[in-house]
Amino acid sequence: MILIFLRLTIFLLLTLALLPIQFIIVFFIKNCIYIIPYFYHKLCRRIFGIKIKTFGKISINSPILLISNHASYLDIIILGSLFKTSFVAKKEIAKWPLFGILAKLQNTVFIDRRISSLKKQENQIVEHLNKKKNLVIFPEGTSSDGNRVLPFKSSLFNIFEKNLNSRIFVQTITIVYKKINGIPMNRIDRKNITWHSNMDLIPNIFNVLKKLSIEVEIIFNDEFLPSKEYDRKKIALHCWEKINYNLINSLYRK
Repeated sequence: MILIFLRLTIFLLLTLALLPIQFIIVFFIKNCIYIIPYFYHKLCRRIFGIKIKTFGKISINSPILLISNHASYLDIIILGSLFKTSFVAKKEIAKWPLFGILAKLQNTVFIDRRISSLKKQENQIVEHLNKKKNLVIFPEGTSSDGNRVLPFKSSLFNIFEKNLNSRIFVQTITIVYKKINGIPMNRIDRKNITWHSNMDLIPNIFNVLKKLSIEVEIIFNDEFLPSKEYDRKKIALHCWEKINYNLINSLYRK
């Protein structure tokens, strides 16, 4: 309990200290909007004992649409500590206490997944990318237990059918939860440390905070420019296959 208390205290103090600064940057110095979140996530990673081993690297092309699997709220801290970016999130998160504010201050693109809102969703994503800002999408639409990659929702790839003249590079990222306290996870360990299905958030946070360390592998594939011959379903499947291959390969690698 002492470790949990210390981590929560340091996290809250850090957050409260940086929030006013980020508010000022968001409203008055917009070209510096990612500086605070980038270092904030790096510090949070240390606070929560998250260790990262990377394979490959982020593309130098800008903007880049980053496609990743999703297993936990920790994914935001992990990816946000490796490169400067915004995320796509469901609109409900904007109303969450504290987390909603943090998401807004990182220029998160909130989307409504209803069919009637698809056009607005596409415009939001394209508008963000046209500003030369990177964007991370979790096409599973929810989080998994970390042992598999759920099918991708191809509607998030509509932008490639409606904006054929845009040169939007895509890069896939695989997040693999590997070790707890230096010991390799099994399927049950991974299922308990990730946040998925109908798990309650608070108990899961406490379970994460009491671990001395969590080791994660991040695998970057080379970026690619989607072919105009590919529709959204083919692009979604292509990304899913890359991420799924990396996840399976990593889980069975000693």
